[in-house]
Amino acid sequence: MQLLEVNHPERIKLFLDLPARINKQNPAYIHPMNQDIESVFDKKLNPAFSQGKACRWILLHPDGTCIGRIAAFHHMDKQQQQQQAGCGFFECIDSQEAADMLFEQAKTWLAAQGLTQMDGPVNFGNRDQWWGLLIDGFHPPVYGMFYHPPYYQALFQQYGFQPLFWQYTFRRALHAPLSASLKRRAARIMAQPDYQFADSRGLSTDSLAEQFLTIYNAAWQHMEGVNPLTLPQVQQLLAKLKPILDKKIIWFAYFKGQAIGFFVNIPDLNQLIVKFLRHGSLNIYQKFRLLYRKTWKQCPTMLGFVFGIHPDFQGRGVESALIFKFASQFREKRKSGYQEIQMNWIGSFNKPMLRVMQALDAECYKTHCTYRYTF
Repeated sequence: MQLLEVNHPERIKLFLDLPARINKQNPAYIHPMNQDIESVFDKKLNPAFSQGKACRWILLHPDGTCIGRIAAFHHMDKQQQQQQAGCGFFECIDSQEAADMLFEQAKTWLAAQGLTQMDGPVNFGNRDQWWGLLIDGFHPPVYGMFYHPPYYQALFQQYGFQPLFWQYTFRRALHAPLSASLKRRAARIMAQPDYQFADSRGLSTDSLAEQFLTIYNAAWQHMEGVNPLTLPQVQQLLAKLKPILDKKIIWFAYFKGQAIGFFVNIPDLNQLIVKFLRHGSLNIYQKFRLLYRKTWKQCPTMLGFVFGIHPDFQGRGVESALIFKFASQFREKRKSGYQEIQMNWIGSFNKPMLRVMQALDAECYKTHCTYRYTF
């Protein structure tokens, strides 16, 4: 077997095509968009390169067939003021020997950079995409997440990776009734005229970005591994999401006119268009198909992008009222086309959000694990 660095177009193609070949018999697999994967390794598009490095490899069988891939990277975490090292974008045939060669290559490269541990499988940069190994709930992935065959867990653990934390995806039918206890908590808040709740249709893009930024940085400032956002970053994110943004499913909570909470959702791009693509890329025809499906409400799955309440208002029931007001618009199924919501990337360390999921009677639909290997 031969390891080759991915450093020219032919090898990039092998890197991108491998997961589709490994999962060709699996109906749950959805091939990610190639441009999303490549943007991670583009120094012009990924800000992690400003204080970090990345390298990736493919593994070839003696007959020349690509049978594995991996990337390794490290960057400075601004919040913790230390280097974060990881491996990711791992794909491999069911062979411990092949997997070990890939892991060893990532470890050797990181050790040469002076690092002594690697987390995986993780992304090079933010946690919101391509993070964690699917270990339970082998259902079709939401946008920005990989599907992994069940045998990958053994490949990681037999090499020596140990669980660091778990990430849960919760699922709930949008038209299912809310619990009586959540309704009671919501009613107490909604009875107070100082609280208001509204979707974002009346907000300009700049106002939406500013309100989101204020709440996000306050609500997530003490969460390990989450760095504060800047206004340009939020504006860039909204610009990226603009083709699929649905302002009816982005909701804010206000106290005396000041934004204190948000529930940001987006149509799941995988269900909207990505699963219909061939070879992981959009052509002109497929862009029109995306517009058609979005216009005619042909996306059954909504992705819970982020939820947050300003710390000064946590524990009062604001989250229940925000959820109640949000859910009230889906009492009639025909109105939106959405049938379910999947709330992705809720860490095992995020106790407040786990309590919200419990209050919602949401189903734990998928489990991903982030591993750590120390050397």
